[in-house]
Amino acid sequence: MKRRWPWNNQREARQASTVEQQERQAWRSFWLLTLCFWLLVWSILVARAPVATNIVAGKPSPVTVQSRREVSYLSEVRTEEARAKIETDPETIVYTRDTSIPTTQRNQLTDLLLTVTQIRDDPTLGEAEQLQQLVSLPNSSVVITETMAGEIAQLSDEQWTTTRQLSVELYDRAMRETNFELTDQDVRNLRERSLPYWASQRGTGSPYTLAVTFASPFLKANRIVDELATQESKQDARNNVVPVRVTVLEGESVIREGDIVTADSLEKLAALGELESDLNPMRIVGRALLAALAAGLLAAFIASSHHKIWKRPRSIAVIYGLAATTLLLARAMIGLPLGLAWPYAFPLGAAVLLLAALFDSGIALLVAVVLSFLIGFTGGSNFGLAMVLLFSATAGVFALGRGERSLRFVWAGAVVASVTALVQFTLWSLTIGINEQWLPGILLMSAVNGILTIILALGLYNLVGQAAGIATPFQLMELSNPSQPLLRKLVREAPGTYYHSVSVANLAESAAEAIGADALLLRVAAYYHDVGKAARPYFYTDNQSDRENVHNELDPKTSAQIIADHVREGVNMARSARLPQQIIDFIPAHHGTSVIQHFYQLALRQEDSVDVADYRYPGPKPRTREQAVLMLADTVEATVRAKSQHGKLITAKQKADGAAQNGAQTLEELVATLIEEKMRNGQLDESPVTLQELTLIRQAFLTTLQGIYHPRVEYAPQLVKTN
Repeated sequence: MKRRWPWNNQREARQASTVEQQERQAWRSFWLLTLCFWLLVWSILVARAPVATNIVAGKPSPVTVQSRREVSYLSEVRTEEARAKIETDPETIVYTRDTSIPTTQRNQLTDLLLTVTQIRDDPTLGEAEQLQQLVSLPNSSVVITETMAGEIAQLSDEQWTTTRQLSVELYDRAMRETNFELTDQDVRNLRERSLPYWASQRGTGSPYTLAVTFASPFLKANRIVDELATQESKQDARNNVVPVRVTVLEGESVIREGDIVTADSLEKLAALGELESDLNPMRIVGRALLAALAAGLLAAFIASSHHKIWKRPRSIAVIYGLAATTLLLARAMIGLPLGLAWPYAFPLGAAVLLLAALFDSGIALLVAVVLSFLIGFTGGSNFGLAMVLLFSATAGVFALGRGERSLRFVWAGAVVASVTALVQFTLWSLTIGINEQWLPGILLMSAVNGILTIILALGLYNLVGQAAGIATPFQLMELSNPSQPLLRKLVREAPGTYYHSVSVANLAESAAEAIGADALLLRVAAYYHDVGKAARPYFYTDNQSDRENVHNELDPKTSAQIIADHVREGVNMARSARLPQQIIDFIPAHHGTSVIQHFYQLALRQEDSVDVADYRYPGPKPRTREQAVLMLADTVEATVRAKSQHGKLITAKQKADGAAQNGAQTLEELVATLIEEKMRNGQLDESPVTLQELTLIRQAFLTTLQGIYHPRVEYAPQLVKTN
């Protein structure tokens, strides 16, 4: 019967809860970044046209005032606001604390309850005398009325015991909830809400209401504001406020039409001079709606079609940031008075190619559509310019392909230049006609566009990829070089692990090509997936050679923990080496949450009670196709090599001849068994790999392995000819 461990269910519940929290956080970040993108686009689109008018303090401004130059000054108004704000900071309030009050009050409460108990238990007192003594208790914080005294007298011994115990419990809980520090407000809240509520949770009736009545009066504030010290604290805080320096940027709005002219506005105007700008409110609203449409369209497309991307705030920030920066540069560049053809030199294709190479051609094309339209709008509704930029950027995306080589970027830039010239020539010939004098300008600006596209795309590729947390093909090619410090360390200190990693890389790459996954990413990830073993190489059989196995001297649990530690060590080493996060993610995922079976089975044979949690890798499970392929390739390579070394790997012919003994398997059987075992154990549950892809992966593994473990001819010994 299969063992079931409660830990598994708890662990899965915690993982599910963590994933749900991460998704909620990612969703909030996504829409917050979208809001910021909308605000950025809106601010870029807002037009400004200065006009002059009179402004009167304390009255609505008839115009919107805009700065014509940048100025910086020390603001007395802002500084005084900062001083006033710091005065209201709760940190400036000084309290005095009397730590003896809670204990004193509790003792008084218990003394009162003891006195009441003694009166109730006194056999010499009649009912009337008991009531009289209860009502006339001296020095009591509780005013016992005749009605209350009657209720106390009528309680049974059991009910009174409940009242007595609950009174002290309510007091103690109130102290704990407030960390033994009560303000006057705390006392009011406890008396009016908390104590009655806590008592009602225990029961109803006289024993519980009386407990509240006894406990409430003994709650006494012991955290009191020190007025003199507080005033000194506030004054010190005011004195420590650093004067606020205000910088008004060129083009910055100082005040908007209809706003009341404030001291802050007047101070800015005094520093700037009399500056005004006439911003039509309808234009502002219209540009806000236009920006909202652009941001909303892009956000909706990413959220609905690219789940992996919207869950990564860094990627979203890069997409939005690149789009907003491109729009801002376009507005600045197009506004330069350098001739009719100058705007067509703007390299929109650079941003679009970067998005296509790093993320997805669909996102790149949508950004091209949105930015082309917005750039045309900012260029004075020049939608001919928008069409030229859109067609050229789109053609560049198709020419780029996957962008795995620098020559693809050069080719894409050449296509951008050619299409820019072609579309520009076509539009001008259809509308205003072509002047022969314009032709050199068209060709020159088209060439500038293509050259800038190539330079910017290639120059920023790695930088933008790093900002997005994405490993570019250029980075991956560099990381695959054996001269990399981590790989050299692996070769030098754990050569067996290194050659195992190379074999895994070959398997993983062939499988990736079979299912259309990222083969280069997988090869590089395979090189580094076991780098943690270099920390303690001789604890792994790959590197023991003819050494004695150190695990023979260790208990199974310790050995399992050491084996599992290579995952944590690998992550730490990869981070120290500043490997891309995409590569680092493979290290903990290549074992998932698998059980270290050798030591687990050994522990089961040696001990009566074994917790499987002590023999699991920390995870997480693979979450991408590439991570799933690496897990399978690592398992298959290690197991096939071990079986081969121990003579338990046979050919199909040997099996047909009856040579299968002592657990020997064919290569086909072994690979199929290993993949099915990972599926059965749920290690592939979180990855998007399909059954059809698993079949292709298995076939790719077999093709590669059969080239390594094929039957060989046994060479006969050489004969020496004698005379």
